[in-house]
Amino acid sequence: MAAIRYNIIRLQVERPGQIVRFQHKIPSNLKRCTGFKAVHVRGVQTDLYIPEIGWFTASFNSLKEEAIVTPVSAQAFYEPEVTHEFQTLDVELLRGQLVVGVYVDTMKSNAFAPYIVSLYLRCTEILSSPLTQESLPKKEFTELVHKLQETTDESIWKEDFEEEELTSEEINPDQLCSIT
Repeated sequence: MAAIRYNIIRLQVERPGQIVRFQHKIPSNLKRCTGFKAVHVRGVQTDLYIPEIGWFTASFNSLKEEAIVTPVSAQAFYEPEVTHEFQTLDVELLRGQLVVGVYVDTMKSNAFAPYIVSLYLRCTEILSSPLTQESLPKKEFTELVHKLQETTDESIWKEDFEEEELTSEEINPDQLCSIT
């Protein structure tokens, strides 16, 4: 079982076209990052969805693996479409390394107001599971799977024929007309 931990990188953008650099150390107990989400937190107030207010780029393991390049959007103020879904990511983390990156503002200068963005990283610790497929030899594992399938198939077959016959009205009492 792997425990999931979230790391949040929050940045303040104060002027149009600003490039904000960041460095973030991920705790050494985390072994792999499996997802990310780039979000506008607050500051840009709009009645319409803005698909791009800026871009995040991030490299893992002290610039050895560039893994994230993604736009950040601003949701409509009165009808936000907040999603809780993370984009997939598969980066093995080296111990004591940094996540380094930049955020680049791309908003038009006439509509600019200071705002805050966040990059959420979903990372896991590797924990040993009590029973894994590798713990059984391949032959024993396939035999166990076949035995479970046969048992399940037989029990379903017996249940189908042991029930008494039902009329169509008993099966579906909401039908408008029934054929008898």
